[in-house]
Parts: sequence; C-alpha cells; structure tokens
Amino acid sequence: MTMKTLTDEQRKFAEENHDLVYTFLNENRLPTVQYYDVVIFGYLRAVQEYCGNPKLQKYKFATVAWKKMLCALKDYYKHMAKDILFQEDTVHIDDMNAKHIHTPLENIAVNQDELMTQMETELILHALAKRLPSREMRIIRMKVDGAGMHDIAKAEHITFHEIKRLLAGAYDTVIQVLLG
Repeated sequence: MTMKTLTDEQRKFAEENHDLVYTFLNENRLPTVQYYDVVIFGYLRAVQEYCGNPKLQKYKFATVAWKKMLCALKDYYKHMAKDILFQEDTVHIDDMNAKHIHTPLENIAVNQDELMTQMETELILHALAKRLPSREMRIIRMKVDGAGMHDIAKAEHITFHEIKRLLAGAYDTVIQVLLG
C-alpha cells in the first residue's frame, strides 16, 4: 500500500495508539533517536491499512502495527545490507568467474550495535533455514557463531574442501535472502 496523507479519522486513531511505537522500540531495545524514523512508517501503514480494511479489524490493532513495524525494520536492514554488500572495499568480483560475488557473512552486518546484529542475523538465518539443507545450515550457523574450519570439520566429520564446497553451493541462496 502506498503511503498517502492520513485522513482525520486515521490521524486521530494514530494519535490514540501512538504509544505502540515506543513499546515496540523499548521491547526490541532499539534506541528511539536512531530507529523511530524507521518504524514510524510501518506504524502509519498499519493505521491506514487497519482503518481502510474491515477484514483486518478482526485482529487487534497492536498485532497489525507490530507486524508492520517489524517489516519496516527488516526492510531497513535489507537496505543497509545492500549498501554494505556493494561497497567496493568489501566486495570483489572474481575475474575468472564473474557470476559469483564473494563477501564474508561477517562483513554484511558491520557498524550496528550488538543487539541489532543479533536480530538481523537471526532473521537471515531463519530465512536461510527454509531454503537450505540442514548440513549447510549447521555449517553456516557455526561460521556465524565464530567457529573455525577445524572445529566445523571435526563437528561435521568432513574435510576443509567439503566445507568450502558446501558453503560455495549455499552462497547464491544467501545472496538471494539478503537482497530479497
């Protein structure tokens, strides 16, 4: 739904329920100064959709607003990940095989506070778990948790070469999830 100017009814409804924005920020430990502008648009979309769609009104407004604010936060992180992914100093294209972009997972979530990094990582891992076989997911989770190749090889009973092959095979899926 495209954002339009709120009607008087929607504006009043938004004002009456505005505390949901601060509750969302507080419960997710998001600094208001940094994230208010990110989630408010999700909140305002929720107001417009809730007021304009009687089918949504069978749900509590807080549920709809929470989901829209979470989507706005996720979109913000996707946008941030794209910016980071395409910075020249963190990404290079392999001249021998230009269809693969090589970026360590650690470089995708830089310059964010620890809690936001955890939240973003969990969202990404959740999306990946739907698309990747369990072995690749275990390896990716170990890498994200900081495990070295030796630890992964020992835990999975495979060679370094096999780990690299499995990660290379999962790379396109990782990029698709990150870029939406």
